Amino acid sequence: MIAPTRIPLFLAAFATAACAPQGQPSQEDIEADIAAVNAVRELEVATLASGEANTAYIAADAVLMPPNEPAVSGSDAIDAWVSDFVAQFTGSVNYTSSQVTVSGDWAIEHYAGTMTLTPVGGGDSTEEVLKGIHVYRREADGSWKMVYDVWNSDAPLPGM
Repeated sequence: MIAPTRIPLFLAAFATAACAPQGQPSQEDIEADIAAVNAVRELEVATLASGEANTAYIAADAVLMPPNEPAVSGSDAIDAWVSDFVAQFTGSVNYTSSQVTVSGDWAIEHYAGTMTLTPVGGGDSTEEVLKGIHVYRREADGSWKMVYDVWNSDAPLPGM
């Protein structure tokens, strides 16, 4: 079992070793890939804000790892999870930092930010400081899709 503190290192090593690019991409190509990955992340942000369960940015074999609940695997399960989430909350996410590393057809993003959730049925909004890892893959058609979405809160566990 990989220690939770080692997961970001494992993901970076995996993407670098297993998916090394053939030849050296140009700086222009790297910048275009990073811009495309950033656009995928913005689709995720727009989904939270819109209240619509648009998961077009997610790969068919994706895995979500939300805090304090089991992993959600595959497009059908993710569609259901996102639909349930946006039925309960509208949200806004403010990314305070994002570092994207591209290696061939894979990209890894380490990010931090805040998420504000407002219950659809009324009630007080909550804000959470969070951090996470997104892993993206270039699909056969050249588009980028999110394959792994892992996030958690900076808030301490109760009693700590």
